[in-house]
Amino acid sequence: MEIVELDRKGLAYIPIFVIPKEKLIYRRILFKLDTGAGITTISKVVLNSLGYNDDWIKNNIVVGPIKEVSSAGRDYEPAHCVVLPSSTLFGKTLKNWPFYIRPEDDRDYRNLLGVDILSYFDFTFSYKTGFVSIEPIEKSVMKYPMLATQSIEELEL
Repeated sequence: MEIVELDRKGLAYIPIFVIPKEKLIYRRILFKLDTGAGITTISKVVLNSLGYNDDWIKNNIVVGPIKEVSSAGRDYEPAHCVVLPSSTLFGKTLKNWPFYIRPEDDRDYRNLLGVDILSYFDFTFSYKTGFVSIEPIEKSVMKYPMLATQSIEELEL
């Protein structure tokens, strides 16, 4: 079980360790835990800082644009999806996991941990103590999930 402290606004920031494009050492990236988000999103700026340049992103888009990314009080916005080869979250491997790229003009926090990943965990918020406890409920490797626009034959399992 992992325990994460909530900030002053009651928000939890969860580290996902993402492997940069040209390196073998994972880099810690904070994602805001968002139980209302259906998908996990990442900023293009963060992708670029990991060595995934604009050309790589353009050539590796697997889905998009979709109209799934929204910010509180705003309309749905288009997002493209790229698959990152390997990430880890609390010891669980995210193998070939899709990350949706947040629009760069979005003023909200751009790295959001959505239900697509959160559904593999049990989590309990305690605003009284100021912590959220998170515990894996599935096996240690989480493989690329089927996207709405894919058929089962398209998945590399």
